[in-house]
Amino acid sequence: MMDTPENYYAVLGVPIDADSDTLKRAYRQLARRFHPDLAGANPVAATEMKRINRAYAVLSDAEKRRSYDAVIGGVLDFRRGARPRPQQHTFDPTEDMAFDGMSVFSTKGPLHAGPVIRSTLGVISALNSVASVNGLLVAAGSLDGKGNVWLLAHDTTGSPLSFATDPTLTVESVRELRFSEAGALLAGWGRLALHVWDAVSGERLWNHSLHQRAVSAHYSLDVTLQVAPDGKRGVRMALPLLGEDSRSPRSLGVRGTDVLTHVLGTAPTSLVDLAVCAEESIEKRQFWAIRHRALAQDARTLVTLSCARVADEAEEMAILRRWDVSTRTRQGTIRPSITASMLVGRCADCTPPYVTTPDARMVAFVHANHKLRLCDTNAGTYSELLSGTMGSSSKLALSPDGQFAAIAREDSEVNEGVVDLWSIATGQLVQKFYHPWQISALHFADKHLLVALTDGTIHSWR
Repeated sequence: MMDTPENYYAVLGVPIDADSDTLKRAYRQLARRFHPDLAGANPVAATEMKRINRAYAVLSDAEKRRSYDAVIGGVLDFRRGARPRPQQHTFDPTEDMAFDGMSVFSTKGPLHAGPVIRSTLGVISALNSVASVNGLLVAAGSLDGKGNVWLLAHDTTGSPLSFATDPTLTVESVRELRFSEAGALLAGWGRLALHVWDAVSGERLWNHSLHQRAVSAHYSLDVTLQVAPDGKRGVRMALPLLGEDSRSPRSLGVRGTDVLTHVLGTAPTSLVDLAVCAEESIEKRQFWAIRHRALAQDARTLVTLSCARVADEAEEMAILRRWDVSTRTRQGTIRPSITASMLVGRCADCTPPYVTTPDARMVAFVHANHKLRLCDTNAGTYSELLSGTMGSSSKLALSPDGQFAAIAREDSEVNEGVVDLWSIATGQLVQKFYHPWQISALHFADKHLLVALTDGTIHSWR
């Protein structure tokens, strides 16, 4: 039996023929009552505010309201009052900003609401951004392999630039995105292939199939984009090790990392500067399984998070290693070396999401289902935040300077659409952000926290 849809008219306490002014007045009255700043830390009020936000987001949008009415028509009796045909409404930026300020809100803290990007991508599965000479470039990828790039400058959003994966390599969702340092290039990937685009024109410049690699998840590889002073543009990749026998790559792929480069403009299959970072001697039969790989933005450092059997430990342990992948021999070949290694807990307790700062200094992941473990690869130490229960749908972002952690737990109706901002230095929760829809992606830029919702909007806090 189909569940009865929630009556959004009843949630707001308005008749079914309510016009936009009536909806807005009702919403404001309810927001003043249930807003977290007024209601305090009340889980019941937080849940009610989310219902109010969702109801207003649908009924205040003519297209969404028509679709909702079509679904709800078999439950509500519309004969009591036929709503007049919606009149053409001229977009008023000040009115829209007033709505945003009420529908999306936060407790007091270091960040404030910034511009909102309204996309037509559907569910956004990946976010990235970079500061350019003209403003903040924001890239978003979707579940169907498409994406947009926007320029945020002076609180305005320019027209989006579109890009897409190569459908001949099997269409998949874009799960990760990376800009080059100045924003001229953009890379994106899932599990099946990685792609590089010109971030100015949207042209796809290169594709690389990952079919033979032991890619277990999007966080098991990483990519950085380099533009040399001579104009050469390179794609530096950290990929699961590919043994000589390509018919069984998984036998070795999880035990080592290939760090290699493709120079754009050369043959598509050309890969140079190969370096192998083996967690254990390949000929040994000890158990190793790399879960997470991250390259520093300058491509000189690789971080790996692995599960392994360790002497004097009854259970498999998680090991975090920092590699120098820039050292060369006299012959010019790269010779990787481990510069730091640390045990970070039982493997069973260290679970995704995994995230690493751009300089590869700090790595964060969920520990024991209800804490965030933060590892400093330079100091060889770790600390914890008592984040609360984090499930598989949780989202995580670290500020590039390692000062803040943003967590969207998404483990209950109360936490749906809520982002917690933590100070890493003090271990304190410093701010909460409330959104009317579930959160599909998080990204921390230099001074911006970007939050993508399942309705296709991207909200910025700065």
